[in-house]
Amino acid sequence: MVWLKRLGLGIAAIVALFVVAIIYVVVFIDPNDFKQELQDVASKQANVTLRLDGDISWSFFPWLGLELADVGVALGSQSELVKFGKVEFGLAIMPLLNQTVQVDRVKIIDLEANLSVDKQGNPNWSNAATESDVAVENVPSTSTDGSQSPSEPLSLPNIQLDQLLVQNAQLQYRDEQNNMLLKTALDLELNNVRWDEAWPMLLNVAVEKSDLSGQEKIQSNITLGANLSIFPEKEAFSLEGLTLKTETKAAFLPVSPLVASVTVKQVDFDLPQENILIEKAQLTSMGATVSTSINAYQILSEPVFDGSLELADMNPRTLLAKLAIALPEMSDESALTNVSASLAVSGSSKKIQISPLTLNLDQTTLNTTAQVNLDPLYWDISVKGNALDVDRYLPTKSDEVATEVPSGTPAPTSSEVAELLPIELIRQLNGRVSIELENLKVLNLKLDSITAKSTQSNGLVKLEPLNVNLYSGSAMLNANLDARQNTPRISVYPDVKNVQIQPLLNDFMELEKIAGSTFINGNLDLTGNSIESLMGSLSGDLLVEVNDGALVGMNLTKAVCEGIAVTRNESLAKSSFGENTPFERLTFPAHIVDGEISTPGLTIAAVTLKVTGDGVISLPNKSLDYRTNIAFAGSELDNACRVKDTFTKLAFPVVCKGNFSDDPAGLCGPDLAGFGKVFADLAKIELNAKLDAEKARAKVKLEAEKARAEEKLAAEKARAQEKLDAEKVRAQEKLDAEKAKAKAKLKEEEDKAKEKLKNSLKGLFD
Repeated sequence: MVWLKRLGLGIAAIVALFVVAIIYVVVFIDPNDFKQELQDVASKQANVTLRLDGDISWSFFPWLGLELADVGVALGSQSELVKFGKVEFGLAIMPLLNQTVQVDRVKIIDLEANLSVDKQGNPNWSNAATESDVAVENVPSTSTDGSQSPSEPLSLPNIQLDQLLVQNAQLQYRDEQNNMLLKTALDLELNNVRWDEAWPMLLNVAVEKSDLSGQEKIQSNITLGANLSIFPEKEAFSLEGLTLKTETKAAFLPVSPLVASVTVKQVDFDLPQENILIEKAQLTSMGATVSTSINAYQILSEPVFDGSLELADMNPRTLLAKLAIALPEMSDESALTNVSASLAVSGSSKKIQISPLTLNLDQTTLNTTAQVNLDPLYWDISVKGNALDVDRYLPTKSDEVATEVPSGTPAPTSSEVAELLPIELIRQLNGRVSIELENLKVLNLKLDSITAKSTQSNGLVKLEPLNVNLYSGSAMLNANLDARQNTPRISVYPDVKNVQIQPLLNDFMELEKIAGSTFINGNLDLTGNSIESLMGSLSGDLLVEVNDGALVGMNLTKAVCEGIAVTRNESLAKSSFGENTPFERLTFPAHIVDGEISTPGLTIAAVTLKVTGDGVISLPNKSLDYRTNIAFAGSELDNACRVKDTFTKLAFPVVCKGNFSDDPAGLCGPDLAGFGKVFADLAKIELNAKLDAEKARAKVKLEAEKARAEEKLAAEKARAQEKLDAEKVRAQEKLDAEKAKAKAKLKEEEDKAKEKLKNSLKGLFD
């Protein structure tokens, strides 16, 4: 072991010699003596002009410290790019023996950097390489034997930095080509800088961006804190406990200063695996907080990801007000005051899947699952929700006053009419959507539930089918929306069962003229993109049946009785009659052309009435012009309305004419001219009845005389027949007697002949 002892002593001697040499250098050598040599090396090797106006000093053990003051760096003969007020750093001596760079502290004070780009786009740092550098770069690397050697992988030194401080760093970037001036002041602190370990870091940055004249300023203050870990061998890094705060000021910002903060629990990036993991990231600004976690894999080749996103309760109205964004008019000022959402998402570069997206909008909850194929773009979306009042988010319906439009007044252009459907958006749709909603309100219609399956293909939207439960009944609609042309077209094929029509019409268009349980079947076509254009283009055919209903606000019995009373010059006690006309059944086929509804074959069956009629209901003009004929059995409610049985055979005319906005009680009234004709017809009927009675009596008398004559004639015929029959009997008896005598005589003659023949024959044989 003597050689080992000697080896140790030798190493100790070398170390001691090295330490003595360093002490000698520090104590007896002034580093300022080498300023010119350092400047010459920088100029020759890197074409860098190095200004060293301050003193260079150093210290020894346990750190080799070096301090430079008033340092400037320029490229070639250009103006200085970087200036340092002071630079301090120290190296641990003993780790150097193990080829380890361990720095105690690096301190950079009053750093100034001036970068610029001229109008031709040439940066002032573009001359960093000298001709010698270019020559060296173009000479291939060779080995000692003259052969070309391959490039070696980057090898990072084992750096151990206890602290890095950058104080009062000022950086300026001037871009004359883009008329931009950027000024930055920053302070940076890094501690415990070592590979594979966490580096606590703190960064404060103040940034000011403007044009070259100093106008259009944007100022931001940024504070960043985190623990940074770098793993060179794994080619990975990690950020833990990230906090970022920003404050931005600008004249064009609706909120100035705009304050935001970001916190992230963990960020991991692995380059070989192409993975990035973000855990519990949270952004907070202007009363809104968004949280997310993301796992992404193979991000540089075939990205695959999954994650979650959550929006905490917030008031969108408050946020938009801060941003000076005006909301469209809404009928409910409390709408859009509370929103929260959560989202789970996964996918790749070809497909994205959302399962689920939960959106809480005021009192509404919507749950959505979706799958989106990106190439080609196609989606499959399912939405379920409840308690959605769409009307809260639409403008208040204006009260329309019926006024006469002066002739020559131009009709409103399409740009002046609010569009219902986003046509350009519909033309981009391509996918499938299913919807299940409960307690839905839209266009003032209250829907208990709605289920729909829809396909969209480049402007053609199909509903196959749409099922709605509403107003105590149900409706099934197959519908198509074709937005491929300039004017959208809607086709609807309804099948309505047992829907209470009065509350529906009242809610939809404030029309209360009819009540009852309604059944509808047929087809409708509409074109346009507004309520007005849709109602004006409505065309099709429907078969409508209303059971156990009433004509609301109009009493046809009363209208008929008024006509009867007028013809009798009597008065009618109107208070005796109700306001409505109840009926058991109303049926009519409706033929619709451009919003004009004609109903030939209208039939209403009621207890005292049977109504037939025809006319036109105009949806564009919101008016009706209708004539009905009423078969009337009379009314015991008023003596002035007493009728004879003859009246039941008559049809009394009643006209209903006016606007939907008119008083319902005044819409319908008797056609007095028609009533006069009815009573004239009645007089003719009564006269004809008398004539018919006289004719009937004369006919009865004539029939009686005829009967008596026929009876006498029949008696005479009977007596003659009896006498004839007696004569026939006597003649027959006489004939029979004569026949008997002749027969007896013939018999006698035959007997004699037989006897004679017998005797003759007997003589032959004797």
